Amino acid sequence: MISTLNKFNKVINKSGNTITLTYCHFNFSGTCTYQKVTTKGLRKPIEQSFFVLVSTDMGDVIEYRHKETPLTSGDLLLVDKDIRDHSLHYITENNPM
Repeated sequence: MISTLNKFNKVINKSGNTITLTYCHFNFSGTCTYQKVTTKGLRKPIEQSFFVLVSTDMGDVIEYRHKETPLTSGDLLLVDKDIRDHSLHYITENNPM
């Protein structure tokens, strides 16, 4: 699935603490939306930032992958994990905290 996601053009849109990653390839598109969250420790003033995936719409991307190589119901967990891993990696590489 990762090789399929690499075929797609990727565009990052930011709006406040919300970051939307859009995948586009011919007539197929999908989005992953993240929010940047910052927390601070209760006992120590250590601040941490991280991204939380809040929504996805990757139906077209999965359909494109299925047309390349047919998917079975057993593949869906792997596809889900690949989408989450790829999108988070792309967001963090192209949007330093």
